[in-house]
Amino acid sequence: MRHLYWILGLFISTMSVFGQTNVSGGIYQNTTWTLAGSPYIVTGSMVVFPGKTLTIEPGCEVRFTADYSFNTGNFLYLEIRGSLVAIGTDANRIKFTSSDTTDGFSNWLGINIKGSQGGNVQLDRIELHNSWYGIYNDIAQPGVTYSFTNSRFKNNNYAIQLNADMNYTNCLFEKNAVGQAAQIVYGSLTADNCVFHQNFCSFTWSNYININNCFFSGNTNNIVGSPGTIQNSTFYNNAFAIAESSSKQISNCVFDGNEVGIDDYGGSTITNSQFVYNLVAIKMGDGTTVSSNIIENNVVGVQVRGTNPSGTQIVDNQLCYNTSYNLENLTDKNFHVNTNCFCSTDSTVIENSIYDGYDDITRGLVNYAIYDDSCSSILSYVTKVVLEETNGLPETNLVWNAWHSNSELHLETDRALTINVFNAIGQPILTTAISPGKSNVPLTCTPGIYLIADNFGHQKRFIVTD
Repeated sequence: MRHLYWILGLFISTMSVFGQTNVSGGIYQNTTWTLAGSPYIVTGSMVVFPGKTLTIEPGCEVRFTADYSFNTGNFLYLEIRGSLVAIGTDANRIKFTSSDTTDGFSNWLGINIKGSQGGNVQLDRIELHNSWYGIYNDIAQPGVTYSFTNSRFKNNNYAIQLNADMNYTNCLFEKNAVGQAAQIVYGSLTADNCVFHQNFCSFTWSNYININNCFFSGNTNNIVGSPGTIQNSTFYNNAFAIAESSSKQISNCVFDGNEVGIDDYGGSTITNSQFVYNLVAIKMGDGTTVSSNIIENNVVGVQVRGTNPSGTQIVDNQLCYNTSYNLENLTDKNFHVNTNCFCSTDSTVIENSIYDGYDDITRGLVNYAIYDDSCSSILSYVTKVVLEETNGLPETNLVWNAWHSNSELHLETDRALTINVFNAIGQPILTTAISPGKSNVPLTCTPGIYLIADNFGHQKRFIVTD
């Protein structure tokens, strides 16, 4: 009977801890953490030694005991001198987390890859929560690519610190201090269909970025530095949507409700995007092109700064209804914006929306054009100062006129011309010869802003809305 009681007591004790495994210390032989043993409670820091592999099955949770001393030297960690293989599935991600997942509380150190000792990891479809240093390596890895799909990084001080090429697909970065930290030594970032939400900084100073179809909301800083391309993405209600920007190609994006949409330092191209309800939509640096954008209902539309605004291009935009200024010249240089529409035929209204040397003698003057209500035809020019050199497109010669409706390009001219039509990124879509008088040319194209150039070098734009 006493023996039976002992067996029954053992059975009850085993059942009470079934599905939970306490771990700590060194891993000296190949080891697998199974779903049946999950969650794994890390009670002391762990090291995977050289030549050995720790494999973690899909669906496992690795839970590091939180430290409350606020001394990172006491934080628990997983150090990889050998190999870590943790590849989850879409339905069963592998979770690295803390015993205390309070928002804003980073209380374990992270996954430290000792690349200098041959340490390496294979990670995908994971979650990483509440770490201090996140996933980091003690060496740069030129030519090495890490790819994360359907992964979640939340409440980390730093989520990713790997000097390598990083690819993210369908990933979430939420409430981190920094999502991906600076990769000044080496590394690029590619993100497709990702969400960055309520981070202090989404990512910083990669050597090159390629961002497509991503959503950024509620962040203090999203993208700091980092040349490259950003397209088809939305920036909503951030402090700085893009900060300290240079050498970027930004297209087909929406900037809505940010304090600053793009804080540009120069050398960028910003096209076919929409800026609404920002405090400042675009701060322009030298050598930047802003073209074919809708910039409306912000406090300030475009601020021109730098030392050489004649090297900038502000062309074919709609700068309308911005409550303080559509355009603000922060330099003492003169330039023109003759190919931009201000959505008014009243020169006084337009003048009041442009802040320049007429308002502050320390600033340069800005010439502009007055368009008709459709923003398709120039009615007149306002020339405050004669410029030896022009920036932007040549002024329109009004011996011909053009507009688009009902899938046709309508032209009026007093001479025979050859007309070339280009889309907003400069791709030719039509070449045709027209005779003096009125002509209707079939032209089916998507809504947007288009440019016409004749064989005499005169240029004009038209807007397709149907």
